[in-house]
Amino acid sequence: MTTADTNQGASVHVVRPWLGPQPSDDPELQRYAVLASLCVGDGAAAVLLPEPDGARVAAASTIDDGASGTLRSDLAYESLRTGRLVVLTPAESAVSRPEQPVGFVAVPVTTPEGARVAVLFAQTLVEVQPSQVRALGELAVLLAAYLGSRTSLRRAVEAEAELQEITRINRILLAFSEALARTSTVDETLQVVRDLATTQLEADHCTVVLEDDGRFDALDRRGLPADRPLHYTELPRGADHPGPYAAATGEGVFLDDRGALAERFPDLAAEASADVDGEAYVPLRVGRRTGWLWLGWAGPHRTFARTRRMKQALARYVGQAIERVELVQARDAVARTLQEAMLTSLPTVPGLELAARYVPAAEDQQVGGDWYDAIHECGVTTVVIGDVVGHNIAAATRMSSLRSILRGFVADRVQTPAQLLERLDHVNLALGTGTMGTAVVAQLRGVVEADGSAHVTWSSAGHLAPVVVGADGATRTFEGTSDLMLGVLECDRHDHAATLAPGETLLLFTDGLVERRGEPIEESLVRLAGVLGGVAQAPVGDLLDVVLAEMEATGERDDIAVLAVRPV
Repeated sequence: MTTADTNQGASVHVVRPWLGPQPSDDPELQRYAVLASLCVGDGAAAVLLPEPDGARVAAASTIDDGASGTLRSDLAYESLRTGRLVVLTPAESAVSRPEQPVGFVAVPVTTPEGARVAVLFAQTLVEVQPSQVRALGELAVLLAAYLGSRTSLRRAVEAEAELQEITRINRILLAFSEALARTSTVDETLQVVRDLATTQLEADHCTVVLEDDGRFDALDRRGLPADRPLHYTELPRGADHPGPYAAATGEGVFLDDRGALAERFPDLAAEASADVDGEAYVPLRVGRRTGWLWLGWAGPHRTFARTRRMKQALARYVGQAIERVELVQARDAVARTLQEAMLTSLPTVPGLELAARYVPAAEDQQVGGDWYDAIHECGVTTVVIGDVVGHNIAAATRMSSLRSILRGFVADRVQTPAQLLERLDHVNLALGTGTMGTAVVAQLRGVVEADGSAHVTWSSAGHLAPVVVGADGATRTFEGTSDLMLGVLECDRHDHAATLAPGETLLLFTDGLVERRGEPIEESLVRLAGVLGGVAQAPVGDLLDVVLAEMEATGERDDIAVLAVRPV
């Protein structure tokens, strides 16, 4: 329970916090909390209502999984008590609670008569931007209308109609925000905007126009009228046109019909589409680029003050969604380049056939902690498979460090797999990185018995043992115990001896190949043996492709690395 003193310090006002995760006693208030959290982009938000002995957090929402900490209802109460807008940077909020520095904004919600009926507040790990403060302010206006209508609903049909309109607006806002939050590409985002503009706003035409090198172009021309598409795109920055005007001033242009267009922009009336009567140009921003959301209706369309604010909020949602997916796509491109740079080019070794594959975790950033390696030095071929905990860019960075250290050790001198793993973990722990992971190192020294068998020495640091499949399809697992995984503590490691008979293929793999939700790993290993038995004589590259396909190795849950070695 949080308390806040009055100005004179004479009494204590109780602020009853959100008890979550139970829903709000008013679903509409919960929707406002959700919208407020979306306004700050990545944070938590709530609605604070006054009570006779203090205040109560009546609804709360978070989209940052609690990263910003507990709600600062104490700061929100100050806004309710004083009626002032409160905006704090993380450093300023840390003065009263050093352990929780958050960007914070509290907007008092007041009735037209000046009564303070609520506070809409939000917090995030970064500084709250002025545009986000304005967005919350506009949302607070709607919330004030809703709270006012709650008390007068029983007395007037007009108040009921107002509440229904607010509810409709909320549902439209939520429909846009929820659908846009699920998009992953610009094209998908634009498709969602067109679909929702048709179903939720009853618009006949819709597109997003953005500035590019001094000219405004539609990102998708499918939403433009067929008879005059160029009236709405390919516009210079200073054109006498409602679009560039909206982008330059930040003010929406809402034209009820063709007469309104002719009155405000008389030179454009003859160029407008015959299929468009009412229209709206709502400014938006994507990063540093300005533009607008264009909506067109075949008939007249009047925009009232409340729906005007709704369209402005929708345009912000659209701009934020496009910026988000562009950043994600750019990040993924960088991540893919990073992963490709980390993947080893296998050496050409006389007498050995080598192949490897890597499948990233599809849900994450296309990079991860799994790796494979093969180095031929001083007549010894050293092959490695490893798995660092995690499957994101941070895991890939840690993996790259271990991989580079191990490659250096292999090139430095000829040592056994156990010695190499001991040196690797010593450096890993000595440098304080403490990267945790598993690995198998195996060496083929080129010693061949009279029957054509090759000697293999291998050592495991908490990793699954290699599997061997013969030309006849029979499979076996290398025998030998696994030592402690990397990054825990230094320990003695052990080498194990094995042989590869003529035509046998050695398969090293990470656990993503055989770990499946709801399936014991023993059963998955049996299934792997069956797949290998059916492709035992295929070229090693084809063998790996079949294994990945048959094991349904899509990388949806974890990264996958596989490496095959066959004496020839």
